[in-house]
Amino acid sequence: MRRLTLVDSLFFLAHDEFTGKPALRRTGLGIGMAGATLCDLLLAERITVERKRIRPLTRRGLAHPPLDRVFSEILGEREWHTAREWVDHLRQDLGETVADNLLAAGVIDRETDRVLMRKNHRYPPRDLLMSTAARSKARTAVLGTERPDPHSVCLALLAWTIGLDDLCEPELDRAGLRTWAEATHRELPRALAELISGVDAVGAAVVYTGDRR
Repeated sequence: MRRLTLVDSLFFLAHDEFTGKPALRRTGLGIGMAGATLCDLLLAERITVERKRIRPLTRRGLAHPPLDRVFSEILGEREWHTAREWVDHLRQDLGETVADNLLAAGVIDRETDRVLMRKNHRYPPRDLLMSTAARSKARTAVLGTERPDPHSVCLALLAWTIGLDDLCEPELDRAGLRTWAEATHRELPRALAELISGVDAVGAAVVYTGDRR
């Protein structure tokens, strides 16, 4: 089975694992994709967070088109920017970029429904083991008895932050997941905590301004 990056896993988690129907509005998906991309780059030691700003550690890419596209943007900036600034900048079209990459890899299909004047896309998976693995990893991070890996922890935290708050039902309700998320966020390495905080800040600003497309 193809090894999934964090951004790939979050894409599957944000869509129905059988039908591929989005579980989030486009805005929430974009915020999540932006945060997951930055976390992927951090975990792969391509970037770090210094004085609350993201800076590159190398110029070597990852051979993953969506991640390399974002990394190239970071490398091309003359000034360092905060996680919040990057998430807000990247959120507009990353969902489609990640979908296109998964389509090119042959792991999902794209189906289009027409509703009035709009086109709604679904992305049914070709491999159910792959599409269900993301939810399993996130649940294990929260409910498991062993210390989870950073990838799984970030996946569960990002899911919670962008509104996918039913991950652990019926074993754990929304209030219980909030308690886990808050405690886990406090225990994260500083750089990862900064990225998650940036995602949360953009999500809160979007809600405040009413941008809920």
